[in-house]
Formats: sequence, C-alpha cells, structure tokens
Amino acid sequence: MARPEAPRLPNLSSEELPYLVDPLRGYPLVVPPSVEEALHSGHTALLAGDADRAVSIAGGELALDPGLHPAQVLWAQADFATGRESEALARVRPVVEELPGYTAAGRLLGRLEERRGEAEEAYRVFRTLAASDPLAVARATELEPQALASVRERVTESLGRGRLDQAEAALELLRSWAPEEVPTLEAAAELAAARGDAEEELVALRPLSLRRPGDRVLQERRADLELETGEPGRGLEIFESLAAAYPEDESLADKLAYAKFRWRLTLMPESVQEVAGRPELERGDYAVLLYWLLPSVRYGEPARPRIAADILDDPRREEIARVINLGLMEVDETLHRFTPEEPVSRTTVLASQLEVLVAAEPPLACVQDLADRPSVERVCTTAVRCTLLERVEDCLPRAPVSGREALELLRRTLELISTR
Repeated sequence: MARPEAPRLPNLSSEELPYLVDPLRGYPLVVPPSVEEALHSGHTALLAGDADRAVSIAGGELALDPGLHPAQVLWAQADFATGRESEALARVRPVVEELPGYTAAGRLLGRLEERRGEAEEAYRVFRTLAASDPLAVARATELEPQALASVRERVTESLGRGRLDQAEAALELLRSWAPEEVPTLEAAAELAAARGDAEEELVALRPLSLRRPGDRVLQERRADLELETGEPGRGLEIFESLAAAYPEDESLADKLAYAKFRWRLTLMPESVQEVAGRPELERGDYAVLLYWLLPSVRYGEPARPRIAADILDDPRREEIARVINLGLMEVDETLHRFTPEEPVSRTTVLASQLEVLVAAEPPLACVQDLADRPSVERVCTTAVRCTLLERVEDCLPRAPVSGREALELLRRTLELISTR
C-alpha cells in the first residue's frame, strides 16, 4: 500500500502536524453526523495540502451554524497551515476561552502562542489540556520554567512600581501553578518583604533556603527572620554555620553574638519575648527590656523613689518603677507622668544605657566625664566613644526604636560591662 504524500503546504513543517488534529477531537458538544462527516472531509483535505477546500467546507458549515466551534477550528487550522497565524489566533482564541478543555482548539492556540514567544500563555493553555492530552503534558513540562520566570519577573516589576495588588495577583497565579517551586517561593518572599510581613517572608524563605544552601545572603536573611519572628534557636544555628564558613567576617561575628543573646531571651517570660519582637517600642516596653536583660537593673538598689501616676494600671508597672527609681528614664516631675505608651526615642535608649555604664563598678572610662542630663549631642558622641554606635550619624535621636535595635544596644552594653 502506497504511503500518503506529505502535505503540500510550504509554511507547514512535519513538526506542526500534531497541532492540527481532527477539529472534533475533545469537542464536548454533539454535532449531527452529516456535519461531522463534512468536517472530517475538510480536515483530510487540509492534511493533503488543500487548504482552500478546508476553508470552503468550514465556511459552508458556519453559514448554516455560526456558532459551530469545530468549523471555526478547521478554518483556523487552515490559516495556520498557510502562514496566516494572526488570523488563526483571532479565530481560535475565543473558542478556547469558551471551551478551555477542547483538545483540537487548545493544541492549536497553545502552539500559536508558543510560536509568537508567549511562553506564559502557551503554558496556560497546555496546562489546562494536560489532564487528558499527552502532547499537552509534554509541552507544559517544557514551557513551565519559562512561564514561571515570566510571572516571577512580573512580581518584581510590579513591586518596583509600587503596585502591590498586581504583584499579589501574579503571585497567586504562581501558587496555583507551582506552589513549591523556587520562582514562587522567591516571589512570595519578595512581596512579603515589601509589605513588611516578616512572618510570611520567613514562611517562604524556609523551604527556599533548603533549596539554595550555598546562598549566603539568603541564609543570613532567614537567620535574621528566625531571630525576629521565628525560632531563635534555628537562627543561632544558621549564624554559627555561617561564622564557621567565613571566620574572617566581623559582621558575621557580631550577628552571631546577637543571635546568642537573642536565644537567651527565649528563657525569659513570654511577655518579654513578645516585646523584643515588636517593630516599634513604647517607653514601657523598653523599660521591660531594661529590667529583664540587665541584672544591674533587676537587682539594683533604687537611688530614690519617684512617682509616676500614669503607670499604676499598666501591666508593666513593676519594671517601669524599678527603671525610673534607678534614674534610667525620665519622669515629668511636675505632672508625675512617665507616658508609658509613647514611642521610645533613640536618645532615651542610649542615655539610659550610658547611665548603666556610669553606674558600673568601676565606671567605664568612656563615660567618666558624662554630665548629668547630657545634651542630645553629648549622648550621641559618648555612645560612639563607648562603641554602642559606630558613627554619630547612626544616632538619629528622635527616631523610633525596634525591639531588635534595643536588644543589640543592650547586648553591647552588657558586653562592655563584662569585659571592662
């Protein structure tokens, strides 16, 4: 038996034939036998190289039934076979939008999108067909990396323009396609960071850090977040590993020291740990940290009793009273107010810790000439001299203070006292 001749269509290669299947394949509706026969005839003519015959049959059926999807598909196939890809796209796309699981239409649309460089759209189409079409499975598998990368880039671009809503929509698409893949986890971490949502960022970074164990920046970020809002013990382990891998890096040594300090905080009451994780501390919060983290405050002898009427109903009143009676934080002597719910300033934080250094036995040399009630400028310069800060520019006197920032300053104060 003689083999059939190859199609006589100059714009159609043999590798495109799988995308020109019988227009009735996968069609979910019923057509009359006579229509089915006509469409089969038109498809056979197309594969034999007679695109005009296919278009004639498709046009005749559409004249009788303008909504006949397989006839639209046959005509689109003829357009594709003769190089009229824009026309084919315009014909077949509405069919797939209406019937997304329709194999003949989906194969053609997916291939058209792929040929015009739209990997994301092609992947979307083939992925929809994959449950029932082996060819769609293969194409979706090959296109997935490009499609995920395209959507991942859209997240970054949207965040760069400040369009968090668009970034969220793109992330949801990634999650629906590949929830555990690297591009999805990266996008989730990036969006969470832009929103300031440390907990969600950590959720994404945990599996991502396991995929990329050699990424130092990623590992450091995860460790920071574990200390801030996750498992401080795990954060300590990561910093220990990094410090061992980069022994000459002083910044890692500092982070490791902070991680050890933060881990010790887990042995303290839960209320103290909760305060330490806050993004902005109140004056009362900071008094709690002073009380629990500095033994000289918790066990020190108050210099003189001071009255603050506005702390009597505050759950932190014991810690606040000890701090103000030691003279570490100011009270309005006229109104007898401590204002525990106001944000604590960096000046207040630094001044209180300098007072702790003054009270140390023996006092540190860096604070020996510190006057009572020093000026803001004097507080800043003395904090630098005592190595609580690296530069005067870091003082930022009126800036708010996070729990993490306060902990690091307290750690440095304790280190100064223990090594004097």
